Amino acid sequence: MRASAAVLVFAACLPATAPLAKPGTPGPHYFAGTFERVGRAGGPEPALLDDRVTITPQGQAVVIESCSGPDIVMDFGPAFELENLMTGSMEETAVECLFHNNGYNRPLLTCRAEDGASFTLWPVSGVKAGLALDCGG
Repeated sequence: MRASAAVLVFAACLPATAPLAKPGTPGPHYFAGTFERVGRAGGPEPALLDDRVTITPQGQAVVIESCSGPDIVMDFGPAFELENLMTGSMEETAVECLFHNNGYNRPLLTCRAEDGASFTLWPVSGVKAGLALDCGG
């Protein structure tokens, strides 16, 4: 009985962290690279999106950066039964992405946001991972 109480106390003392990648799914480094983004921006005046973004691992999360708009921070989960779900936010707007892989074992992401944004990301070949976006200024 004392051992189980000690385990509960230990578990309660653990800091809350971002959800880890689910068993059988790739970790954050799998997503690192430059991606084409095509879709629709959200908000009161949606516009077409056709640009490039970079995805960078940050701990157990990934950050999607673009030259237009705020960064999107994505974590794995929270629905354990969906192995390919990532959830996060773009400032105060909730975002969720489903990820898959293409025939070359590179990630493809299909995302939607609370504000109506909806876009697809696919990897750009021949661009070295870790390079910053060239935003023209």
